[in-house]
Amino acid sequence: MSGYAPTPLNPRDADSLVAHLSPSDCVRITTTELPRTICTVKATNAPTRCGPHLVLTAPPITTTAQDEIQQATYHCISQPDSAMTVLEYTHTATDTTARCIGSLTTIAHLPRFSTPAEDTAATVEVAANE
Repeated sequence: MSGYAPTPLNPRDADSLVAHLSPSDCVRITTTELPRTICTVKATNAPTRCGPHLVLTAPPITTTAQDEIQQATYHCISQPDSAMTVLEYTHTATDTTARCIGSLTTIAHLPRFSTPAEDTAATVEVAANE
C-alpha cells in the first residue's frame, strides 16, 4: 500500500515545486488563512520576472445566496527566500474577485489511483455462465 500516501513538497522551493508537478495533478494545500483544500494543478509556469508560479483550481462550489456557481483559482507566486504568496481569484458568471490568502504553508502531491488510460477505458468481465 505504499505509494498511496500524499507526498509532501517544500512550499519554499518554488523551482522544485514547479518541476515536480504537472497539469491535472491533484494536490492538498494549506495557507496561513485557508484550511486544507484539495486542488488540481492547472498550470506550472517556468521562472519569469516574478519567479516561477503555480496555478491551481478548486472544485466549483454553489453559493446559496446568489445560486451561482463559483470557481476558485489559486495563483502561488514565488518570492525570493520566503514561502510562496497565494492569491485567490473567485470567478462567477458576473464577477471576478481577488484576495491574498496568505503564504503557502504546506503542499502535498496526491497519488493517482489510476492512469489516465484506465480512467477512460473501463472493462467489464462477466463469466460466460452468468
